[in-house]
Amino acid sequence: MPLRIAHISNEAFGVDTANGVQQVVYCLARAQADMGHAVAVFSRDDHAVNVLRDDGKATPRTLRRAGAANISLRRRALSRHFERSVAEDLLAWRPDIVHFHSVHIPQNVALAAHLVDAGIAYCVTVHGALFREALRRGWLKKSLFNLCFERRYLDEARFIHALSHRESDVIRRHGVKRPIVVVPNGLPPDTDIPASRPDALYDEYPQLRGQQVFMFVGRLDPWQKGLDLLLDAFACAALPEASLVLVGPDWRGSRSALSKRSERLGVSSRVVLVEPAFGRERANLFAAADVFVHPSRWEGLSLSVLAASAAGKVCLITREADPLGELERAEAAVVVDVTVSSIATGLRRAATLSAQERQTMGARARRVAATYFTWPSIAAKLVEAYQRELAREESRGRHQRPASSGDSS
Repeated sequence: MPLRIAHISNEAFGVDTANGVQQVVYCLARAQADMGHAVAVFSRDDHAVNVLRDDGKATPRTLRRAGAANISLRRRALSRHFERSVAEDLLAWRPDIVHFHSVHIPQNVALAAHLVDAGIAYCVTVHGALFREALRRGWLKKSLFNLCFERRYLDEARFIHALSHRESDVIRRHGVKRPIVVVPNGLPPDTDIPASRPDALYDEYPQLRGQQVFMFVGRLDPWQKGLDLLLDAFACAALPEASLVLVGPDWRGSRSALSKRSERLGVSSRVVLVEPAFGRERANLFAAADVFVHPSRWEGLSLSVLAASAAGKVCLITREADPLGELERAEAAVVVDVTVSSIATGLRRAATLSAQERQTMGARARRVAATYFTWPSIAAKLVEAYQRELAREESRGRHQRPASSGDSS
C-alpha cells in the first residue's frame, strides 16, 4: 500500500549543495516518489514544502494535545524551539511517517515530541553525527542536550537509520535501544553526467599540466575530512611531480587555514583550492583527477566517495570513508589508516600505479558503486522498514483495543 512520507530537511533542499545530507534527502525522496508513494520534503531554510508526489487520499488525523498540567519540564524547555507553522503544515499534509535527518537539532526534537502527541510515527537518520570524533565538537553542550532532550527523541523513534554496520555499533554504544535499520546512501544525482571539458581544470590552472593530480571533493572541513593530515602527508610523501587539488566550500575559515598550512609545509605551489562544483562542472573536474582522496576521520557515508567510485577513479580513502567496507573487500581502492604516515604511504603507492592498474582498480570501484549503492533499492529497503514498523504498531493497537460486546471471547 502506498505511504505518505514526509522528510524534514534542515537546510537548502536540492542537488546543487555541498551538504551531503541535503543531497541524500533529495535523492531518497525522489526515489520513494518514483516508487508511487506520496512524498513531501519540509525544508526549514525557507519554510518551503516541496511535494514530489501527492495522491490526495489522506485521511484526517486528530491531534491529541496534553493538558497544561501534564506538560513535562522537558517539553516546557523545548517549547522555545517549537516551530508551530512547520508543525501545522506538516500535520495538514497528514503523513503516515516522518523521516528526520540528523541529530543535535533542537527544532527536530521539539517537532518529534509534537508528533508523539499526534500519534504520528517517525524515524531518524543519524548521518554520522554520533561517532566519537564528531561528538568531540561541543562535547559538553551535546552531552547535556542528549541527557535532557535527545535521548527520548531517539528512544521514541520507530527505528534509527544507520548508514553502515560500523555506524550501527556506534549508535548502540550511544545507548540507543530502538531498532536500527542499516541501509547505505546511494549515488549522487549527477554521477551519470559526462565531462564536456576534460581539460577545464588545466585551462584554469595551467601549472597542473604534466602533474599527477590528487583531488579531494567535499566540504573543506579539516578535522572531519582529515585535510590537515592530508596536507602533512602530502608534504611527507615528497612527490615532486604531483599536485593536490582541494575542491569545496569554505568551512569556518578553513580555506585560509589550509592555505597557511600548505605554506608552512612548503607545498603551497602544488596545492590548489577550487570553489565547489556540481553537475557538469564537477564531472569536468573529476576528468582531470588521477587519484581521488578522502582521508576522513569519520563518515556516515560520503557521497563524494560514491561519485568518484562511479566515475571509475582510483580512490585513496581511510577505512572510515569506505562505504560498508566494500571498496577494500573488492580491492577497489587504496585504503589507509587515519595517520599522517599511513596516508603518506598511500599517496606514494597510488603515485606508482601503472595506467593498467589504475584502470583495473577504477573498474572494480565502478562495479561496487553500481552493485550496492543505487537509490531504487535503497528507497525500497527504507519503505519496507516504514511499513514493517507501522504494521507492528497497528497490530499492537488491535491487541490492546478493549473488546466490544460483539467480540468473541
